[in-house]
Amino acid sequence: MLITEYMKKFISISLFISACFLGSCSSYDDERIWQDLNEIEKTIGDYEAQAETLTKQMTSLSKVIGSSFITLISQDADGNHVISYSDGGGETHTVTIATQEDAIKLPIITAKQDTDSKFYWAQTTDKGKTYTFILDGDGKKFPIGGTMPDVKINENGYWSVNGASTGVLANDLSNLLFKSAYIDDKTGEAVFILADGQELRMSLQEALGIRFNSPVYNAVTDYATPVSIPYEIYGTQSENAYVDLFTAYNMEVKIDKASSTLIATMKEGATEGNILLLASAGNNTVLKPIYFTYGTAILDDPLYQGHVGPIQLKGTQMDIEMQISANIFYQVSTENEWITYKGTRALITTTHAFTILANETGDERSGKIIFSNSLYNISSSIDVIQEAKEVEAKGGISTAADLVNFAKAVNNGTSTSRWQNDAGEIVLLNDIDMSSVTSWTPIGDIDASNYTTAEPYVSIHPFTGTFNGQGHAIKNLNCSADITNGGLAYGLFGSIENATIKNLVLGDASTTITWMMSGTASKYTVIAPLVCFAKKSVIEGCTNYYNIDFTADNKSGEFNALSGLVGTIANTTIGGESKAQGCSNRGFVRTGRISNTANGGTGMQTAGICAFMAKAEGGKLNYCTNYGDISCPSGRTGGIVATLMYGNIYNCDNRGTIEDDKVGQHEGKEASVTYNYKRMGGIVGGTDDLKTKPEYTVESCTNYGNVMTHLSVRTGGIIGHSNIQIIGCVNKGAVLGDVFTEGNGTNRHGPGWLCGYSGASTATWTNCKACVCGGYVGDYSKYKDDPTSAPDATNQNAFCHANQNFDPSINF
Repeated sequence: MLITEYMKKFISISLFISACFLGSCSSYDDERIWQDLNEIEKTIGDYEAQAETLTKQMTSLSKVIGSSFITLISQDADGNHVISYSDGGGETHTVTIATQEDAIKLPIITAKQDTDSKFYWAQTTDKGKTYTFILDGDGKKFPIGGTMPDVKINENGYWSVNGASTGVLANDLSNLLFKSAYIDDKTGEAVFILADGQELRMSLQEALGIRFNSPVYNAVTDYATPVSIPYEIYGTQSENAYVDLFTAYNMEVKIDKASSTLIATMKEGATEGNILLLASAGNNTVLKPIYFTYGTAILDDPLYQGHVGPIQLKGTQMDIEMQISANIFYQVSTENEWITYKGTRALITTTHAFTILANETGDERSGKIIFSNSLYNISSSIDVIQEAKEVEAKGGISTAADLVNFAKAVNNGTSTSRWQNDAGEIVLLNDIDMSSVTSWTPIGDIDASNYTTAEPYVSIHPFTGTFNGQGHAIKNLNCSADITNGGLAYGLFGSIENATIKNLVLGDASTTITWMMSGTASKYTVIAPLVCFAKKSVIEGCTNYYNIDFTADNKSGEFNALSGLVGTIANTTIGGESKAQGCSNRGFVRTGRISNTANGGTGMQTAGICAFMAKAEGGKLNYCTNYGDISCPSGRTGGIVATLMYGNIYNCDNRGTIEDDKVGQHEGKEASVTYNYKRMGGIVGGTDDLKTKPEYTVESCTNYGNVMTHLSVRTGGIIGHSNIQIIGCVNKGAVLGDVFTEGNGTNRHGPGWLCGYSGASTATWTNCKACVCGGYVGDYSKYKDDPTSAPDATNQNAFCHANQNFDPSINF
């Protein structure tokens, strides 16, 4: 029933009752009756107005959401928001909406976003606690911008939707849908806040606007010197806009329309001035003011205890003071909740007080205090660095959070004592599950600005103590990343120096974790699960299960290093003096197609245990075993070490398959093109020329894995390209490759059960002795599908090139 019908019915009944009263009484108060009837009529009129206002607001919301974009949000004299919008046909329209900034009562109806990201009408029956979608007779929702539901106040004073009472009295809810509307300056969007708190964001394309490329207030330091203020006319109607000076106060102004610049001079003796610029196009006219003051705006750097920042503070709660000098008003703000300030403005040199809350995060943190005047676009600030509050020592690392905070402490140069045991070692108290850590920052970092083969890296905040895993594992650590423009180190430790890492397991045999490295690697990038760079350190009793899949590019002629355990070492020992202290890798290391085809120190280095042994005294590997398959189309690859510059390798075994172009990057190319792309071996890919360094040897090592070249490169069961003494080593794997002969027919490239190439012995240096002939040697093209069906190794194929340098009398 319509409200007007209800009103008529009520008045008729009231008049009938009045007539009865008149017939039975000689005296009556007709003024009181008509007063009651007028109040009823007023109430019903109010209900009609409420329903009408809500309908208008629903129509406005439908138009706004159904528009192509918003062109302007402004306010009229009554404080209502005037929304200009463009429809699908490109025409501009306006709607006026009333708002309630302080929403005490919520509306009976609102917009609600569904899972399809579209908005539909929704209603409440519990005074705004919850809203449910309104459905039509077919059970379909009412989309905003389409047919609207019928919302009224019924004859009993309750809100009704599509003829059904909601059970909510009209006076219990608001008839306004909007709380506020504004333009987000940061995102450039039109924002509508509904009464229930929902935020609607829409594209804003202003029809016409003026933007100055300068602060709101500009300081004029010389009356005779003009100030140039660039301006921009923007918006959908800006192309043909008319621009002119509307008014100027204490300013002489010229407009250079060709360069869109105001050239302004302040009148002699004036202390302030302003300019009002006008732009007009179509039905739109906008005015934009800009202000000027005579003199220089000063806002000095803040001082703490007489010095500029940064401020270094302890982790406990404390109050601090700082001073600042200025000749303009300024706002004081902080970027962090843990820094609090009471007060907002000052005009002269002033002392400001702040409270710094205790740092309970377990990690050093940084904050900032800012003094600014946005009108002059001037600011100064001071950085606040607060160390972590000292907490009770845990005696070790027991959680992923502990390990993350330990890494941060090392990288920040702060104390790590809380994770030490009584012996001063950093220890794991149990296995650590890192699955919750989505982004790992290595412990310590490296710098390669002054890279040399003797000193490849400079350590940045390296770990320098003892890290004892106590046999526990760090599981589910995943350093997968797009390494384009990234750091140089990817691993648990980025750098260690004068350190010991021992008794630690990375990953576990039952869980496969593969680090996927994509993008383009920076020069000198190192990827190694345990340590990227170790100097003057010891690594023993450690095992890795993580795989490395390098799908990134290695640019031509740029050194990169990948290893299953340690990336690069200088004066460092990997493995101990017994098998129990040895180290092992059980993860694969492989690359995809890469641009770099260098085979030496500027090539890609891939290995199972250590990619690069630097040209520094003291490098040693002992009792290390590689079980992982290692493959890369070019560069140097070794089951144990890719490149050995200086150092010794003892008692190490390879049981993985070593291969070059497994991905087929150079498939179809002639051997005359590919033979020089790589050097690889079951134990070592290649060495420096160490014929004058007889103290460096590869001793008592065994290769059990197959070593196969697709590209006819120099390939050895022990070493690919050797200039180091090999003593007591054994090959038991198949070494395959199609021999390529260049030049005069003696320069051969291909497989040898001991070496692809070895330098000739001298009076003071022997290339190999006490080595045992074993395994298989044959053509890759013939035996690749069944490597061990290749012919047995013989003394005639110990070296592929210059086999006459092999002395069978001192070998077996």
